[in-house]
Amino acid sequence: MFRLGTVASSGGGRPTINLVISADTDNYDISSNRGGGYIAGETDVIVTINSGVAVGSTSTGTYALQTGSSWATGDTITVVNNGTIIGKAGNGGVGGDSSNAGGTITTQDGADGEDGGDAFYAQFATAFTNNGSVYGGAGGGGGGGGYAITETGKLTTYSAHGGGGGGGGAGRDIGSGGAGGVGTATTFSSTGGSGNDGTLTSGGAGGEGSPGSAVSSNNGGNGGNQGQDGATGVAGNNGSSGGAGGIRGFYQVGSSLINSGSGIGGVVGGRTS
Repeated sequence: MFRLGTVASSGGGRPTINLVISADTDNYDISSNRGGGYIAGETDVIVTINSGVAVGSTSTGTYALQTGSSWATGDTITVVNNGTIIGKAGNGGVGGDSSNAGGTITTQDGADGEDGGDAFYAQFATAFTNNGSVYGGAGGGGGGGGYAITETGKLTTYSAHGGGGGGGGAGRDIGSGGAGGVGTATTFSSTGGSGNDGTLTSGGAGGEGSPGSAVSSNNGGNGGNQGQDGATGVAGNNGSSGGAGGIRGFYQVGSSLINSGSGIGGVVGGRTS
């Protein structure tokens, strides 16, 4: 777990609050964990994330780590990251549906993959030493487009195939794979394969567009790896498109850039505001 507000006195009489994150956690707000030793405008806070520890988020709309805003001029915040700070990964998009009722064809686009969430939000100026990794949440893969075709010959067949679901993005809180689209047809139909979930480091593979049939081109896009965008789903036919891949989240938001200054030896991935 993590320790709350271990207080020491600095040489000038200012309280120093040492916060240590020693186990995986989500949505860590520094101001909420500083404890009772805080004195407004006179406190130095040092947050250390241990090696091997991942700080993530349970939602793409919230941050993995944030300073919080209830600070006063004169306070200082220092973050020493020896682990991984990573935003919530985006989910994969759903594959497009299709239908072919006796030659009347309808196909749908695959849904877009979900954008990844953000990693670190500095509402208050922060000194940041990055000995580990900071990643925006990866984007989810787009769903494949619906596919339908009428084949004429000795025997006319009316077939329809749903698009594959997009793969989930990488994160501590992973992106889920999207469901495959549904095909409905007079002669032959199939449902697209679901996309695979992501892992901490890798995006999930997109689902196969038309499992068990001769058509397999309308697959879902792969989810993004750490700090990367998701891939676009493959188009179907008759005007259907694959969904766009989700965009990677910001690795930092706010006035304190972690890719500048001294002591930046780790890895960052994603966008920066």
